[in-house]
Amino acid sequence: MSIVRHKDKKSGSIIVYESTSHYDPETKQSRPIRKYLGIEDPVTGELIPSSGKRGRKKKGEGEEPTVIKTEKGEEKYKAMYEKLLAESTQQKEYMKQLEHENKRLTFCLLKLRDTIAGMIEGK
Repeated sequence: MSIVRHKDKKSGSIIVYESTSHYDPETKQSRPIRKYLGIEDPVTGELIPSSGKRGRKKKGEGEEPTVIKTEKGEEKYKAMYEKLLAESTQQKEYMKQLEHENKRLTFCLLKLRDTIAGMIEGK
């Protein structure tokens, strides 16, 4: 039994396997049997173990639901709506402030251009 490190060409990460030899009497050759252990961390060199589950993750697996629930299990859509509405109004106010600041700075820039153009023509 040995540890085999294989560098993935696409991602560049190092994949770690546990390899054992198995003799095949029909072909009279030794064949490796590999077990996937995980990925090697590029910074520390430590093994990041696999989850142990086979195949791809299903959609939504590992994600937390966005619905806020009460003790009785009832969904609080109103609370979610109010929270998102408050965030939206804050963002709108911030955008208005930025637009006002942008107009003020544009006006200052135009004044500076006119001043510099007048200074150059005055020479």
